[in-house]
Amino acid sequence: MNGRPAGFSQVTDALDPVIEEVRMRFIADFPLRCDTAAGLLTQSQDTATGAEAAQSLLSLTHRMAGLAGIIGFRRVSALASDLEGMMARPESRGREYETARSLVDALRAAFADEVAVPTSHTAGKSNGVTLGTILIAEDDDDQRSVVSTCLREAGYLVEGLASGDSVLERARAIRPSVVLLDVEMPGLDGYSVCRQLKADATLAAIPVLFLTTRTRLDDRLAGLTLGADDYLAKPVDVGELLIRLDRVRSRFEARSQQAGATSVLSFEEFAQVSRSRIAQSAASLVLIRLSAEELRVAAAHVTREIRRTDLAGYYDRSHLLLLLPGLSGPVASGRTAELIAGLAAEGLEGAAAGLSCSVTGGSKAFETMLVEADQALMQARLFGIPAVVHGEKIDRDGVASRGFVLLADDDPDIIRILDAQMRGAGYRTSLAFDGAEALAVLESARPDVAILDLMMPKMGGFDLLARLKSLPARPKVLVLSARGREDDVTRAFELGADDYVTKPFNPQELLARVARLSR
Repeated sequence: MNGRPAGFSQVTDALDPVIEEVRMRFIADFPLRCDTAAGLLTQSQDTATGAEAAQSLLSLTHRMAGLAGIIGFRRVSALASDLEGMMARPESRGREYETARSLVDALRAAFADEVAVPTSHTAGKSNGVTLGTILIAEDDDDQRSVVSTCLREAGYLVEGLASGDSVLERARAIRPSVVLLDVEMPGLDGYSVCRQLKADATLAAIPVLFLTTRTRLDDRLAGLTLGADDYLAKPVDVGELLIRLDRVRSRFEARSQQAGATSVLSFEEFAQVSRSRIAQSAASLVLIRLSAEELRVAAAHVTREIRRTDLAGYYDRSHLLLLLPGLSGPVASGRTAELIAGLAAEGLEGAAAGLSCSVTGGSKAFETMLVEADQALMQARLFGIPAVVHGEKIDRDGVASRGFVLLADDDPDIIRILDAQMRGAGYRTSLAFDGAEALAVLESARPDVAILDLMMPKMGGFDLLARLKSLPARPKVLVLSARGREDDVTRAFELGADDYVTKPFNPQELLARVARLSR
């Protein structure tokens, strides 16, 4: 098995005629697009027409960024995306006018380089099997045509729409396997469409995948929070798109097979579905113990809080089972601790959980993971810990010893969030609210990982990184900062940072990064 969906093969000898046509039209129109961009940029400085010109330029660069990468102009796509981001910030239009002008010039140069390089089209080739129906909403005709062609080659039936207004109606009519949405569309935008789909009881189970140039963390979180199953950035590699579609389609089909079942499965149903999922990907199996009279109430709470991709089942009269696909180690433990804290808030005290984690598909059998989760649960109950992962060490004080993390930030709210997340996942923490205090902890306590803000009183993050070079036992360092400019990131890595995350951040993603550093 190579991890690719059925029917996926390399096609490198020639571009598909539709994609070739779009590429040639893009090449012919590109000089005019750049001239138009330069003219709109100049007009954007005029107090009378500036706002309208900037909006037109924003639309032009948005379309260019999405299409160029798909048809082989990845550098052009990246530069257009940079210019789009600049036009989206009104406060930067005047101040960074010369930078924007240089981006237009860079677009011309990148195009001249890339158009001279032969390109080939890589797509799935159907073996005659229809994989399902994709409903794609994309207002750019060329992008919709290219993506639709690639999907049809791979064996999908495809219906395309130029706006979000009619997605709900067509989804009810054709019941697609997956809905593929752009965010920026006339009429209803992609977020609004996703919200409508997930609010409709008859359509809510259909997977939604965003394909967009909007790639900021808050954009991704907005899409995933609305219930989207995946969020891809343009330009997207066709092979990656097909693999991700295959995964969300498979999950949809599995959920369809369970139609009519209760939201909490019987043990036999849970075991059958879990065996299949554990064989395919990394996952965590969670065994939660409660009193018999609390079990139904707890099950209702848990099913409200877990993701749609998670699975819940009854083990016996006093235990619940959860399967958390894609989550392992500290992330799964932290999520489980949050669920148990939620149960306690509803008056269900004393719940405890044991976890068994598989890092890859097929690395453990379901039966093995169930035994390991039971053993971990015994440890959790013995030491009074909300959640224990099988195999982790428990110290004399009953603390799961995953490592020691220093949290250095002058914002007490950020510190509070980080501390709760790290402790919930089993880490010991030390807090510092300025750079000098952080240095003292680093010199005396020697944490395994340090999470540092750059802007701190007494000693800034850059100065602190420089001082760390002289320490005999230097910890792994993750910089967590609102400063996301390229020169700040580059300087931090040059001074020895091991990772860099910009604010606002996703706590679960941060936890996964810390787990990687502490291994």
